[in-house]
Amino acid sequence: METIINRDMFDFEIGYLTKSPCMTCENKPLLPRCHKDCLILDKIQTMLARGISSQSSLIEN
Repeated sequence: METIINRDMFDFEIGYLTKSPCMTCENKPLLPRCHKDCLILDKIQTMLARGISSQSSLIEN
């Protein structure tokens, strides 16, 4: 039986977008209506949602 390890990634492991995938998409004329069915955007959003910020979110008073 395989053990699946689901590890979140830090934002520096994920990287960042240098250009929107929509800029060269064949469905660009359909923007913004096409975003709900876009597999590329879905993958990007899923990867970003898995990320953990590498910056501290603690605010000291």
